[in-house]
Amino acid sequence: MPETPGRPSLFADRAFQAVTALLIIDVAAFVAQEHTGRLWPAPLNWLLMIAVIVPTLVLCRRVETDPGSAPVVRRYWLTVRIGASLFVVVAALRFLSELGAGGWLVPVSVVLHLAGGIVLTWPLVGLPFSARSRARKLGVGLDLGTLCSAAGLLIWHFAASEQFAGGQVTPARVAAAVVIMGAGVNGVYLAAKVVLAGVDSFARRGLYWIGASALIGGLGSAVAFLHRQQPEGNLLVLVLPLAAYAAAVGARMQVVDTAAGERRPRKVRGYSLMPYVGIAAVNAMVVYHNVRHTADGLLIDAVAVTLTMLVVIRQLITFRHNDTLQERLSYEAGHDMLTGLANRSLFGDRVAGALAGAGPDQPLSIVLVDLDDFKIVNDTLGHATGDALLVHVAERMRASVRPDDMVARLGGDEFAILFSGVAGPDVDLALTRIANALLEPVLIDGEPMTVRASFGIVDGRGGDDAGDLLRRADIAMYEAKGRGEGGYERYRPGMEARGAERSRQVAALRTALLEEQLVVFFQPVVTLPGGRITGAEALVRWQHPEKGLLGPGAFIDAAEQSGLIVPLGTWVLRAATREAATWPGELTVSVNVSARQLRQTGFPAVVASALRDSGLPAHRLTVEITESVAVGGGATSENLQALRDLGVRLSLDDFGTGASTLSLLATCPVDQIKLDRSFVPDGGSEAIADAVLQMARAFGLQAVAEGIETAEQAERLTELGYERAQGFHFARPMPAADLRSAVALGEAGGRELEQPLVGHQGR
Repeated sequence: MPETPGRPSLFADRAFQAVTALLIIDVAAFVAQEHTGRLWPAPLNWLLMIAVIVPTLVLCRRVETDPGSAPVVRRYWLTVRIGASLFVVVAALRFLSELGAGGWLVPVSVVLHLAGGIVLTWPLVGLPFSARSRARKLGVGLDLGTLCSAAGLLIWHFAASEQFAGGQVTPARVAAAVVIMGAGVNGVYLAAKVVLAGVDSFARRGLYWIGASALIGGLGSAVAFLHRQQPEGNLLVLVLPLAAYAAAVGARMQVVDTAAGERRPRKVRGYSLMPYVGIAAVNAMVVYHNVRHTADGLLIDAVAVTLTMLVVIRQLITFRHNDTLQERLSYEAGHDMLTGLANRSLFGDRVAGALAGAGPDQPLSIVLVDLDDFKIVNDTLGHATGDALLVHVAERMRASVRPDDMVARLGGDEFAILFSGVAGPDVDLALTRIANALLEPVLIDGEPMTVRASFGIVDGRGGDDAGDLLRRADIAMYEAKGRGEGGYERYRPGMEARGAERSRQVAALRTALLEEQLVVFFQPVVTLPGGRITGAEALVRWQHPEKGLLGPGAFIDAAEQSGLIVPLGTWVLRAATREAATWPGELTVSVNVSARQLRQTGFPAVVASALRDSGLPAHRLTVEITESVAVGGGATSENLQALRDLGVRLSLDDFGTGASTLSLLATCPVDQIKLDRSFVPDGGSEAIADAVLQMARAFGLQAVAEGIETAEQAERLTELGYERAQGFHFARPMPAADLRSAVALGEAGGRELEQPLVGHQGR
């Protein structure tokens, strides 16, 4: 085999070169002695066999100690090495026997020969089949039975029956026939078992050579009893080296494919050639019997009939399995596998059929359903919880409609309902029933959860276009969703314009990312009471070519809904770290991260790349997350810990507005909490601001008050004990150049800011 990049050559191993050369010598010597007589003293044939097996032991040891191989592979090659070692002992005993060391050596060698065969056979018997279903396993069993029955008949007729030539039946002849049949059929079975095995840990090519080794060793041992013109009376000096060489090739291929990182899973065909090979062989035997009139003709005919019946049964099972598979494929083509509901394709066909079969006066309604804030469930609690919630939604919806109505899952958290024969108030009543059912709490993973949905309705009649109705229902659904309160909305003319505006905004935002229309502003974080700048929060702005500078409220929702929040967040992160790397001293930069970003498995690597490329030390970057993100599991918590391991600081933003609990502070690896602006004292109660500060101190966290707009608020927070603050009283968000000037001014004067900074635009 030619060597390819990353793959070592098959022959680039001294032990493999040695075993190949020695096998060539062994085969050549055997052939020569068959035709010309003895070349050297007979005992040397056994020494030559040992010389072939020893490099095979070395190659087996290479796989056994290869750290790249799976444990099951290493254990198997350890077994091969033990079995092959027994055959070395067999050859040594036969060598001593040829020298006349004692007649007891041959029986002992036979016992060790059988023991070695059992050791090598056992792990192959345990290889699992690639078939998984019960029907396929039964089919594979019938295939093996057919093949082994045919092999057994052939071995009996041409080998084992020879032991009873002349009608003589003795225990020794019976034992010889049993050994011949057992070794031969076992070799065929093991070779077929390897071909049908479903263990991807093994190199597939190496596995086939293992099967070849079993076939050569089994059949060869059987034929060795019958060979009449053998060099010095034993065919094993050829059979066992050939079997050892096949094992050596398998071991070498395992090492080569493991080093190249190759895994070649077996391609499972829907048919098998094995039973046909067996039938062909037995039919040939029938013809042979009819021509030669052999003594075991009745046995041949009986086996032929039996095998034909087995193949017929096998085909019947295959046909039934194919019918079942076809039914399953047909079902899967039209249904959602998670919920069991109709999928988009089947729902579209059903809508088209209902419209075609309904008269002009027969009403029907199509409703598209979208679960509100479902992505937060996936992003914070994991997809397993999200899937369980979807199954619950499907059950509640199906139980809330009539049997004739169709409920479908179109994908993700989007569902659809087809109401046949009703419209208007009847549909409204059904949707109210569904909405109420979804609001009833359900326990998922021990936690009570409710679902709010938005419904878009379109009423139709027979003859309407299915595509138009679905499009209008979708527009109405997005109109309902845009209110942010759930409930339903019926399609009205003119709704398309608002939907088109949303699509245009997403397209424009995508263009803004490509053309770098986005800019980052920075709002300083200062000390209390003096107002010295300690860092800044990065806030994205859109320099729209027509509308001017836009704040995040104008486009963040569109970015979240479209998925653009991930590339947008990455851009902000990289821009903020590049800018912060130019700041003097230990000034920090804070970057807000969305739940969708944090759910990305490669997010820590994105942060590490931004730090590396910018040169900003990790401890000067603070990643700000909301509480809804912090309570998530799965990749969210793993990513939070990975960020901490990088040395990045974590901050809980808008603290107090979400799931703020002591357990959250105890389990979430954050360094800082930011008091939400709604809790900043403004002539009212200070209890929440004080409680948040006390919790922060109790957990050793830094507390930052944001949204400070007046001197009185700053003074009161200072009296409570806050040491960090952020807000319009100190500075509005500003371009990077203005922040650099403010920092330089503060440093040059060697004093804290005495007047609030004035930014340029927006918050």
